[in-house]
Amino acid sequence: MLKTIAIVLALAGSVNAAGFRQANQSASANGMGTAFSAVANDASAVWYNPAMLGDLNGTNVSVGAVFIDPRTEHTNTNGTIDRTENKLHTLPHVYATHKLSDKFAIGLGMLVPFGLTTEWDPVTANTRRVATESALKAIYTGLTGSYKVTDKLSVGAGASHVSLDATMNKKIEFAGNDVEQTLEGDGTGTAWQLATNYKLNSKWNLAANYRSQVKVKIDGKIHLPTTGALAAAAATNKDAKTEITLPDTFQLGAAYKHSENLLFSVEADYTDWTTYDKLVIDYTNDAGVASRSTDYKYWNSAWAFRVGTEYKVNDAWKLRAGSYYDLSPVDNKFFETRNTCSDRLGVSVGAGYTKGSFSVDFSYLYLKFMERRVNNSIQDDGSLLADKTVLNGKYNTTARLPALTVNYKF
Repeated sequence: MLKTIAIVLALAGSVNAAGFRQANQSASANGMGTAFSAVANDASAVWYNPAMLGDLNGTNVSVGAVFIDPRTEHTNTNGTIDRTENKLHTLPHVYATHKLSDKFAIGLGMLVPFGLTTEWDPVTANTRRVATESALKAIYTGLTGSYKVTDKLSVGAGASHVSLDATMNKKIEFAGNDVEQTLEGDGTGTAWQLATNYKLNSKWNLAANYRSQVKVKIDGKIHLPTTGALAAAAATNKDAKTEITLPDTFQLGAAYKHSENLLFSVEADYTDWTTYDKLVIDYTNDAGVASRSTDYKYWNSAWAFRVGTEYKVNDAWKLRAGSYYDLSPVDNKFFETRNTCSDRLGVSVGAGYTKGSFSVDFSYLYLKFMERRVNNSIQDDGSLLADKTVLNGKYNTTARLPALTVNYKF
């Protein structure tokens, strides 16, 4: 029975980058369609390209957040419609950089590059026994540094402590009623980062940024109601543990300075979701016996292609715009409502205002997911329902992502 728990412990739904990755980690990058690895001209270089930290003079501090407002609609095969709960999610970011010398610079960062939630109605949703609430938050706290090898070439590196929390709920039929079944867990891991930046000439800048996989050992609790003499004990939380691997990512970007006021950027962004091929869960069942379940996912690697531009109106104002197309890593066969992933198109606008040592960036990104039609997901096979087709139908998702970042230069 526990094999059907949907103990997909670290993989809650997301509406931003492929899978549950969040590529938008500053208002300036958000405004340029996150085509930012070859631009990285503020403190968010800590994340987007630490090789460019040396281009920032003095000490720079940035604090802000990206706000995500997702909307998902599932049209069932009988014509009824289910919708996710409308909630505004906040992804905060904090960066600080300091130039030590002409050669060396360092940076600190705290952000949430993997996360978000989905929540389907636990009473009326047709898929409530597959998933109701899913929540994930992976916080990266890291130190980065850069070294200027030559006037043209700079390199960067960093390491981050990763803290992950997850909650997974669903409904199961118990004694003739739908009851909530929950799973909660947390764990930690370590990530590392390598980056490079090459100034080809006065017009062109080339960049690459790699972030490693992160293995996280998760310790959690299962709440699984049962019947008989063990009912009281089983209603309490039982131990569960697993190990998941957050994917490694790679960005290759180029920026072209058309004039002193106009900049264009492009980027190819790769996420190795093949790390999410299966999830092996060790748990204590309702009889107190150690057991194991395996849940197969087989996600694919995925690319995103991004373009952006920045126009300097005057010393105070900059205007930005961008777009990207992000490919889904999830085949129809492995589709699940914890992550209603599909190919998506993003379009963004933004602006920056500077006065003295203070500046503020704000932006807005709109995401349109391509309609997804599902008719053969194997996740239905584990739903404990006589009808193994509850996931079938059409899925449509949109998201709005306003962002605000406040910066100060010492």
